[in-house]
Amino acid sequence: MIDPDRYIEMKRKRINRALQNALPAAGPPVVIKAMRSSLEAGGKRLRPVLTLAAADTFGVDEHEVIEVACAIEMVHTYSLIHDDLPAMDDSALRRGKPTCHRVFGEAVAILAGDALLTHAFEVLARYGRKEFCAQKAVRIIDELAKAAGVKGMLGGQILDLEAEGKELTAEQIEKIYILKTGTMLKAAVRCGAIAAGASESELVILTRFASSLGTAFQIVDDLLDIEGTAEELGKPVGSDSTHGKATYPAVFGCREASLKAEQFYRQAVEGLDELERPTELLCSLADRIVFRKK
Repeated sequence: MIDPDRYIEMKRKRINRALQNALPAAGPPVVIKAMRSSLEAGGKRLRPVLTLAAADTFGVDEHEVIEVACAIEMVHTYSLIHDDLPAMDDSALRRGKPTCHRVFGEAVAILAGDALLTHAFEVLARYGRKEFCAQKAVRIIDELAKAAGVKGMLGGQILDLEAEGKELTAEQIEKIYILKTGTMLKAAVRCGAIAAGASESELVILTRFASSLGTAFQIVDDLLDIEGTAEELGKPVGSDSTHGKATYPAVFGCREASLKAEQFYRQAVEGLDELERPTELLCSLADRIVFRKK
């Protein structure tokens, strides 16, 4: 029986060590300090953990894909730095600590986010120089660029901003969830599987799994913004309501949102039945990610 909490903690420590070594050795000191501060502020590392878990599912050791996991986390952390800026969510707290722009100023925070985004692809280029990894690296770079760009996370963030104060349908909210959150979770799983040599048919199954998981994850995140505490979450609560965000709980109520999250969770794990690989790890992680309290 796999203990998902133990697995996450074990992989989180490994990812944290790798991130320390993956950052630039030289550059403008204040930007490097801001990059390091944001990366080392904590966090569950769920996206890079999923990258390593996907590789584990195909029997590939973490050391072969750790650069890929680091790149995923760098892009995620960049997005958090920019999300927290005054022009976006104007958040004072992230991962239980003052946000990057509160510590280093808005200009440095913007540049630190930019630096993490671009450095992620330098890390992937280094991965691609390893033996037998060049073609995989090209595919992974394509996956991550699309997931983070206008067809993915950034596109979802624009839709999220434009939806503030408006009444949206379930389908419109789900589209925001899929782009804003789901594409990066999907990329985390797919990139780990690509690095592990998954076939196209296996990638299709994992894509459906990750897409449903991403939507469930965001619904739960929105519920926690209502029901959680700042101490538990490490960030301010109630910000969705303050900004007039169109979320499942806001539109349909917490009970309906909770049921919807469970529905997407079931879609995610039941779809793994088609994968002719050990799926207990991914199922256990999906359970922990969706039914979390912080």
